[in-house]
Amino acid sequence: MNYINKIYDLLDNELKLKNTPYEDLLETYGLLVLIVGENCTNENIHDAWSIWKNKTDSTHKSLKPFNELTKEVQNLDEPYRLAVVKVSKYLKVSKML
Repeated sequence: MNYINKIYDLLDNELKLKNTPYEDLLETYGLLVLIVGENCTNENIHDAWSIWKNKTDSTHKSLKPFNELTKEVQNLDEPYRLAVVKVSKYLKVSKML
């Protein structure tokens, strides 16, 4: 297993996205693990989601900048942010990255 697949597996352990319509989000969230790691924000999550969502439904009502979303919608990104941060911390401790 390569390091990218390991990241996907670790994220999926947290998010349970494999074999769902949202499985491709593991790619964008995996990139966040590598690029921003523990500093991941809900805005980063939203931007990653937006790139994915634009491919599947470019008219979705939440395809707008993070600061234009309601606080309620912004808060939906928190579990995904926590997963990225958790995986990033694990990889740092395990010295995988």
